[in-house]
Amino acid sequence: MVEPWTTLGVSLLKDLVFKDVLLELGKGALEDYVKDFFKDCIKGGVESAQAGVLKKVLREALKQFLQIVEEELEFECGLFGNQIRDGYEIPIGKFIQHQEVKPLLGQAFAKDCRALDSKKLGRIWREDNSTMPAGFDWERVAQQYLRAVKRIIKQSPELRSILELEIQEAIAQHTQETAGIIPDFNLKAYQEGLQERYANLNLDSLDTSVYDYREKLKVWQVFVAQNVRECQEFLPQVYEIPKEHQRRLRESNQLAAEVAPEALARHRQVYYQQPVSSILDLVNQIWEDDKLRYLVILGEPGSGKSIFLQYLALNWARSPLDNAIELPIPLLIELRTYNRDRNSGECKDLLEFFHKGNVICRLNQHQLQERLQTGKIL
Repeated sequence: MVEPWTTLGVSLLKDLVFKDVLLELGKGALEDYVKDFFKDCIKGGVESAQAGVLKKVLREALKQFLQIVEEELEFECGLFGNQIRDGYEIPIGKFIQHQEVKPLLGQAFAKDCRALDSKKLGRIWREDNSTMPAGFDWERVAQQYLRAVKRIIKQSPELRSILELEIQEAIAQHTQETAGIIPDFNLKAYQEGLQERYANLNLDSLDTSVYDYREKLKVWQVFVAQNVRECQEFLPQVYEIPKEHQRRLRESNQLAAEVAPEALARHRQVYYQQPVSSILDLVNQIWEDDKLRYLVILGEPGSGKSIFLQYLALNWARSPLDNAIELPIPLLIELRTYNRDRNSGECKDLLEFFHKGNVICRLNQHQLQERLQTGKIL
């Protein structure tokens, strides 16, 4: 049953210009929003017993954030209430639903959080909206919001007990790692983590003022397998980039010598004569042939490379565990997270990344390496 925001006190927010943003958010299930919001400060996941407390905390945190943004627009930018509502209500509603914004705002509840990434907040806003009016300062908003969160924590004994338990579990985990106790190879937990992270189609860029499709459409419901051609020594797209870029690639030894137009036309003709097949058929061939160990998928931006990989991972994650154990395990790696962990010294390689990095579910690197050596990793 969906718990309406009004039972959490939003009905008392009559003076908030952005109150309809909260009311709109409350029309859907809040469980997923709570998980996304607190995922970086409650690593073990949100238990059902905690959900009620965290929903109230979420309501208060979002109320404070919206109030701060509203006051910034009013007092620092000189806008009136109707200007704020008409010009920013829909954009700010989409903004707090952004997949990167939710955990970013939730980080304020993390232990020892001293500052939020205000530059990232500003960047995300500018990706989908025009710049804020003169006088608006995301850093000031972030600082005021962080102080507001500290007050929320101070005033909520229930929240403090949840966060203190999280700290104790983190200490216990660190002690285990120090003592050489390694993480389990829990494929069931990994299946659940993949579904939680990737099952919902990412529709953050859509207008949700009429109907909110987010968290309602699953990847496997809409996925259509792409058709592909085999490409070995010739990639037509390389020779379609501007001449200046081709020159730079050749100078850095990333591209062979310039191809004559006649040869280019001949190569292109051979490429397009390659048979077209479903990408799923190609993957199945690789699974069945022990000699085929590598597959590189190339395509234009937006052609569906990422969602195809998510689809493969979700297919495995939705399989019964008895079957999934016998299938190659898909290691879906977000390079941005891996690069950040490696640069910060959290891990040295991909195996160690899954062993102790910021992944959806940690897997024992020794067992993972055994699987990799036997070809049981996708």
